[in-house]
Amino acid sequence: MLKSMPTLIDVDTALSLRDYSPDSDNTVCLVIDVIRASSTIVSLLDAGCRRVYTLASAEQARQLGWERQMITSGEWQGRKLPGFDMDNSPAEARRYPVKDRDVALCTSNGTRVIDKAKDSVNLFIASLLNARSCARAGLVTAKTAACGITIVCAGQYGKFVLDDAYCAGHLLQEMENLAGNLGIKLRLSDASRAARALLIAYPDARTAFTESASGQVLLGYGGTEDFECCLQINTSRVVPYMRLDDDLIWFANWETEIPNQRRENN
Repeated sequence: MLKSMPTLIDVDTALSLRDYSPDSDNTVCLVIDVIRASSTIVSLLDAGCRRVYTLASAEQARQLGWERQMITSGEWQGRKLPGFDMDNSPAEARRYPVKDRDVALCTSNGTRVIDKAKDSVNLFIASLLNARSCARAGLVTAKTAACGITIVCAGQYGKFVLDDAYCAGHLLQEMENLAGNLGIKLRLSDASRAARALLIAYPDARTAFTESASGQVLLGYGGTEDFECCLQINTSRVVPYMRLDDDLIWFANWETEIPNQRRENN
């Protein structure tokens, strides 16, 4: 029997929020803010949080938390928001009693990027923690929807940062490793090739993150524990999946919310 031709999927990378264009709304988006919002969202759901609501402003998060008795989590320019229950912290997310609770999250960069990309075909949250699982979810979803994939790096205040681009390169590596077994052929954009090359240019994530502006800010604030959390690779199978509810954006685990879309080739 003749083998069927692999499905061709275009994979683009917005290396900063400024590179995200309306054309990307017609793709599956994988959003990265590895230090720290995407790592925090993954960690919250890993710890049993029911839903993570992402808000663009502190006041929106504060109001939603008060109205619905949610846990509030957030930071602005690296500092915990006054009056909030938690920082934007993957380490704290693992300790705080979030099981079966909802969390309202606001951050300087990540939650704003999510709001901009919310009209995409599907939106997943990616980090090093869940890189392989998120890559698989993105590939399976794009193949089903017959569309491309856009990796969106949050950056720092709209500008390029090294840590997100390095994470994008790692995500692309995971896609390349998975694509063949899923019957998929990838066609990378120049931006994706640049992110892939960046992964090769650094010996490891620690070196890249230490040199990045976001990593230096976090370490400067004494965030060593969060820094170490963000470096962990493929320790989580959680894939945060975006849902919309009365114009509110929230995330739950992809497999929990969509039981028929199970991982292939386990």
